[in-house]
Amino acid sequence: MNIRCIGRTPAQRVSRTLSVLLPLVLALPVPAWAAQELVVVRKTGQTSSYASQSKVAGASAACLDESVAFAFTVEPHDGIASIQLQRGTDVSRDIVIDVTLTCSSLQGTALVPFNALGGSATSGADFLSTPGVALLNLDGGQAGGGSSPPVSATVGLQLVENGQTGTQTLSIVRTEGSFQGTFADGNPVVGSIPGSSTPIVAVAILGQATIEQGAGVVPGIDPAADQISTATTQFCAVGGGGFGTIGCSVTQAAADLVADPATPSDVREAASIVLENNLLAVAPDETTAIAFMAPAMATAQTNNLGGRLAELRSGNQGGTVSAGGLTFLSHGIPVSFGSLASLLNVDDDESARNEEKRTLLGGTRLGLWINGTLGSSDSDRRRSNSGFKSDTWSLTSGLDYRFTDRFFAGAALGYSSMSADFAGDQGSLDANAKSLFVYSGYSTPNGLSFDGSVSYMRSDYSQKRVVELLELDASGTGYQSMGRDIARGDPTVNQVGANFGITYTIMRNTWTIAPQAQISLLRTTYEAFQERGPSEFNLRYDERRNNSRSFSVGGYFDRSFATSVGAFRPYLRAFYFADGGSSPDQITQFVLAGSDGSQVPLSIDMQEPDRRYGTAELGLGFSRPIGTRTVDFNFGYMQTFSFQDLDRWALRFDVRFPL
Repeated sequence: MNIRCIGRTPAQRVSRTLSVLLPLVLALPVPAWAAQELVVVRKTGQTSSYASQSKVAGASAACLDESVAFAFTVEPHDGIASIQLQRGTDVSRDIVIDVTLTCSSLQGTALVPFNALGGSATSGADFLSTPGVALLNLDGGQAGGGSSPPVSATVGLQLVENGQTGTQTLSIVRTEGSFQGTFADGNPVVGSIPGSSTPIVAVAILGQATIEQGAGVVPGIDPAADQISTATTQFCAVGGGGFGTIGCSVTQAAADLVADPATPSDVREAASIVLENNLLAVAPDETTAIAFMAPAMATAQTNNLGGRLAELRSGNQGGTVSAGGLTFLSHGIPVSFGSLASLLNVDDDESARNEEKRTLLGGTRLGLWINGTLGSSDSDRRRSNSGFKSDTWSLTSGLDYRFTDRFFAGAALGYSSMSADFAGDQGSLDANAKSLFVYSGYSTPNGLSFDGSVSYMRSDYSQKRVVELLELDASGTGYQSMGRDIARGDPTVNQVGANFGITYTIMRNTWTIAPQAQISLLRTTYEAFQERGPSEFNLRYDERRNNSRSFSVGGYFDRSFATSVGAFRPYLRAFYFADGGSSPDQITQFVLAGSDGSQVPLSIDMQEPDRRYGTAELGLGFSRPIGTRTVDFNFGYMQTFSFQDLDRWALRFDVRFPL
């Protein structure tokens, strides 16, 4: 009969005591930041796992128990047991778990696997995971305690973008493993290591706020940024052309922080700046300047022609006005302009047939002329339209013929150049334009005259639009530039116009008063074009058409002074404008297409120029006879009034060379 001795040696009593105390030692509260698990595999094959407050104390207690075959601890590699992943910002994350063998009485190996266990998140729908496995060498631990270097297992997480806006959770847990080996007496052993639902790392997947939602809570956001937030959301969303790009990622990250009520105020302030800046960088608010500049360039050419028409309208009034009262001094002797023709020996019959009788200043029925305008404007930002500063100049030259004393007609060519810089160093816009005019006029004996013209103008623009994105720095309370990309485009604008004017000219002695009314019609076509450059936010612009009309009423006033060098004419030209028509919103698409080949459209308001405004021009004219001909020259300064957010001025000149 075998009798089992109940009496215990001191070592056995210690082992028994430790087996009782071990669960108590390991059952102490565990901080959320230090999830540690002690796994004890006994020689009987029984496995126990304990959440450990102190892996050192727990491991030491386990290794003094003679019934333990081996034991190991499990903990996050970086000690952080709770992490957050942000949809739209975080695409994937590798989570590393350290497994440390604390003691072993076996010669063999153990496989300790880990994987993601869904909480409110669903595997395959919300995330994909790649399991990680740690291979323990059981020969490394000592039977009496001690530990080997940790062995790492890496679990790969990949977020599935599904538009989820709520917060979801999952955990990294230890799954079922196995071991095999031999004891010191040579007996083999094979067993399994049951898994555990104890979270080693808790993962929260934060729902993604849309870029539009983030923009909606930015206080005082620029209208242009607000208008394109919806389109940018679609472009950066799953399946959009910008999904996964760095520009979309940093903008999405800023939107998430702005929309999250728990974001600290200093972080939200920085994120708001980043979000608004990036949306403005995307917005084509600079391109809207073309809607201001194209009509202005056409108007400058029309004004140049208008100066010539004013001269022709006053060229023959049926002899109702005499210039005999105009005199100048020649060597101290008063000489009347009325006797100028005889003094110059041009009062013969041939000259009488060829000269313009009304002006008494010489010239044939055929005239060559050159008019020009040099101007500048400064436009403030106006809702969704960028501010800019521009410089323009235009030259118009033509040839006309007076068929009768009442009727004239001619043609002219024009060339214009414009250079503009957008506010905030956000790029530039340059243009060169060529124009063609055909014009004519008719005057009646009582001073009433009519004139009209048709025109065509083609403008070739070169646009440089700066796309400078910002990103939050590591602290979250500051930001930095990601570099300046230049989106280049070459818009073309075609304009067809017609003008009709009526003038009543009153000449009394040295005074000229000419009230005038004019109506102008202009059809503008902005041809389609596409930007090019390194930015993912390059845009393609649709063709747009705009019909506009302008009615103006005003007058011309001058007084002539004769001197020994010629006749001087100070003048004032003033007009009031009432414009009509509309500018359709600017429609564009992102160049990068989505996964289905579609392109996300976006639009921005084309802020209308003021409908009611005025201009005034103050200048000086000069006429001097040269032989049997007279050269006319005028120079003036023009200023625009009551045009909201725009300060525009111009220097104008015209020269006439009679042939």
